Amino acid sequence: MKLNSLYAIIIALLGIGALTSCEDNTSPIGGSLVNNEVKITVDTIEMKLTASSVYEADFDSRTQTKLLGRINVPEYGSLDCSFVSQMLTATKMNIPDSIKVEDVDSMRMVLKVPRGSLTGDSLAPQQLKVFGLTKQLPSDIDSSFDPTGFYDPQNPLGIKSYTLSALSMNDSLFQLGSDISIPVMMPRKMAQDIFTQYREKPEIFQWPQTFAQYFPGVYVEQNFGNGCIGVISNMEFWLYWRYQKQVYQKKDDDSGDYEYVWQTARDSVCLMSSRPEVLSANRVVYKVSDYLKNLADSGKSIITTPGGYYVDINFPAQQLIDQYDRDLYSSAVVSKLSFEIPAKEVKNDYGLPVAPHLLMVKKSEREAFFRENKVPDGKTSFYAPYDEETGSYTFTGMRDYILEIIKNGSASAEDTEFSLIPVIVTTEVVQGYTSTTTYVTGCSPYIGRPTMTELDTDNAIILFTYSRQTIE
Repeated sequence: MKLNSLYAIIIALLGIGALTSCEDNTSPIGGSLVNNEVKITVDTIEMKLTASSVYEADFDSRTQTKLLGRINVPEYGSLDCSFVSQMLTATKMNIPDSIKVEDVDSMRMVLKVPRGSLTGDSLAPQQLKVFGLTKQLPSDIDSSFDPTGFYDPQNPLGIKSYTLSALSMNDSLFQLGSDISIPVMMPRKMAQDIFTQYREKPEIFQWPQTFAQYFPGVYVEQNFGNGCIGVISNMEFWLYWRYQKQVYQKKDDDSGDYEYVWQTARDSVCLMSSRPEVLSANRVVYKVSDYLKNLADSGKSIITTPGGYYVDINFPAQQLIDQYDRDLYSSAVVSKLSFEIPAKEVKNDYGLPVAPHLLMVKKSEREAFFRENKVPDGKTSFYAPYDEETGSYTFTGMRDYILEIIKNGSASAEDTEFSLIPVIVTTEVVQGYTSTTTYVTGCSPYIGRPTMTELDTDNAIILFTYSRQTIE
């Protein structure tokens, strides 16, 4: 029995050894049929771009943002800004029927300047004039528009002296208010005439076009002052009226009793405002300094706002795909293409910064881009914010652009010639289940404030990423 048990144990151990031996010698058949690997190439290429500064005397200045004032900066030049605007009206005047035309006592135009959105000295004394337009504004208006003949310079609607400092505000307004208001008194007759039209001819106010026939708009100019330019975010016209109301209050005697007494009260309503739905444009007179001219003429890539210089470049797309010709035209998959340009502000004593965003658009499509209110599409146009940490603009999402060139086999001159233009970008963030997506809803020439930017096009950086599967 003991020998039989020992024999059984030996047989079992031999079986285990046999199983182990089979596991160590797994057959290579199958695995050797396809021997492949995926090679991911990430290249950071520093390139010197062919670039030139281009001076543009006139540009599309139609925007909701308005500039008003004058400055003279030795490094920048001189800038004089005014604006014209049509008005969008309320379709209904929300005033009680008991209010008569004789109760209307005034109208004020109120300009809103966001705190901190100015260039220059906020304490500099300023004065503006408001004129009513006498005929319709041209639809193709630009920055060089001359308002002469569109208004009566001898009959301003209002004149206002002001500063853009918040020092005159009381403590509560300073803490709560995000804007500095500039109220300008309008003629009482204007207020009563508009009130009467609302009552007698309400159809005038149903559409911007019909109201523009009655009231073409306003022209606002800087009448006095230098050294400060403010950004006006909104313009509104408020109608004021007086009425009698009963107030329950304590009697003047010592009885402690209360009584109703008649008092004069005041109320108001906003009837007109400047909105994106109606035409509004800046008149910009910019004389570039000799300092900037010399920089541009010496080959520096200079960009200014509002108006002035932008930069044309040649993007080295053909050079890029030639460098990876064998890979890209075989089985490569392009993952990413981005383009970074170092930038800095042109040194000045007024603190003029760099442009906040740049648009990179094909030179052949530059004018149509703004005329047709397009947004960057990632194929012929791209945008980049200025990154203060890296001191550069980085254009991402250029994959579709380079794929189209690879598909066509080569890059034409039109494919590689781009313009770099300062813009203001409007975005909308959509929240998803697991992520958020940012959509660009608007892109227009930047007229926010004076800026000076010098691009280092000699040290542009291209980041190119693609993968390739090698099959043996």
